[in-house]
Amino acid sequence: MTSNPIFLLLFGVFVGFFSGLMGLGGGAVIIPILVLVFGFEQAKAHGTSLAMILSPTQIPALITYHSKQFIDWWLVLWVVPGMLAGSWFGAKLATSIPKEALQLVFGFVLIYIASYTVFSTFGREHLTRTLSLSVAVTLVAVGIFLAVRFIDQRGAKPDTRAMANPPSQAASEDR
Repeated sequence: MTSNPIFLLLFGVFVGFFSGLMGLGGGAVIIPILVLVFGFEQAKAHGTSLAMILSPTQIPALITYHSKQFIDWWLVLWVVPGMLAGSWFGAKLATSIPKEALQLVFGFVLIYIASYTVFSTFGREHLTRTLSLSVAVTLVAVGIFLAVRFIDQRGAKPDTRAMANPPSQAASEDR
């Protein structure tokens, strides 16, 4: 499965779509998938990810990873075309949805990635727990956001006197 060119192209489409949608370089998605699905060691996942999202500023790191054989060039060759297509679709979606929706998706994805990164330090043998805790933390964040939004919409109305008479204007009127 992991060396199948069709699978690798689809993986690239997924990563590219995520990158285009979230505005991230892709490593936030590529590295966990390379470790979990492809069974890469962390350093090989980092090196291969950098090779996929090549930028001139990464060339010194790529030389180091390549010299230590921490890049799977076969995977890079097949995933990058899919990333190119996927990033186009992700960018199209990101530029067509409301700004607030994009902000929320981006924020909640970052919370999930941060949670996953923290809980994954317990090791691969606790993968189910790591994934469950990451989802739980994200759902708690969604719940808090929805509760605050509900309270704001239902509760206190803004103080229109303060808006109509800002402090700088009020001070000048007192003189």
